[in-house]
Order: sequence, then C-alpha cells, then structure tokens
Amino acid sequence: MAPVTISQAIAGVQADLTTAGVVSVSGVQTWTADQAARFDANVRALQCAQQTSDPVVAMIAGPVTMNLSGIFSQSGSFSVSASPALPVFGLQADASQTKGQTMNVPVQFVPLSALADAEAGREVGYAGALLVQNDKVRQAVAARIEADRIGLQYRVRSLMTGLPYCVGRDSHPFVGGRSNQQNM
Repeated sequence: MAPVTISQAIAGVQADLTTAGVVSVSGVQTWTADQAARFDANVRALQCAQQTSDPVVAMIAGPVTMNLSGIFSQSGSFSVSASPALPVFGLQADASQTKGQTMNVPVQFVPLSALADAEAGREVGYAGALLVQNDKVRQAVAARIEADRIGLQYRVRSLMTGLPYCVGRDSHPFVGGRSNQQNM
C-alpha cells in the first residue's frame, strides 16, 4: 500500500466536495452566471424533493477540517549459518503500516427562507476580529456582509414564489466560503 501525501489527501477532499456538487452561497454580489444557475437549480431540486417552496437545506456552516495520521515501521533480521552437520537458515521480518484520516464537516440545517441570515452569521463569525475594530475596514466588511445577505435574501425570495416544475433534479449541500473564493 503506497503512502498518501498531505497534498493528495487535500486534493481528495476537494474532489469529494466537487463530486458532491457543493453549491456556494457566499459572495452573491459577485456570482458568475454559472454559479447563479447552479444555486437556482439546487434550490428548485430541494423544493421538488420536499414539495414545499421553503425546504430545509443543509449548509456547510464552517471550515472543513481534516486530521491525518500515519505510521510506517519496519524491522527485521536475517541470518545464515552453515555447519557440516546441519545447515541453518533463518529469516525474521516485521512490518506494520497504519493510516488514518478524520474529516470534520460542520453542517447546519435551516429553512431556505433563513439561508441568507445563516450565511451572514457564518460570515460574521469568519470576519470576527475585523468587526471588533472601529475603523473603515470594519465598516467595509460589515457593508459587504449586509449587501451579500440582502442579495441572497432577494434571490431566495424570488425562488420561493411557487413550486417549480419538478423533473429528475438532484440537490446538493450548500457551502459558505471566504469572499475571495469564486468557484466552490
């Protein structure tokens, strides 16, 4: 069994999140058309699956963390001896390998109508120390969080106006990300 490097483990987690189809709710003001379409499709799929305009959604509510551990040890001995009466050949070896991985994904379940407030709360938690300051940075961060909250709330309300036509749609978890992440 080949050892797994840290970069391979991290790439694996990123691939798993991508495969799961995680949909971002962060930075709604700067979404691309593709991001907006994925969000809308995911909301419609959840509405169809739950037969309500205000479905409960799963939201990754904080940082995804991963703990990796691994141990490989090897020991052994080898001896060869011969005598005219009795040839002796001895071999002893011992090898052990342990790998472990733990992944923590904080998930919060909220009604779609509360998604904007839940995401704003996550962003406030992330911004933490910046919001304690009394300067222009705090004001800018707070204004961005509030603009994103209002933008997401507006988008959610527009999607809650009625049940969509439901045909074979898959829903995926939502995730908040740092404001500079555009493609998660």
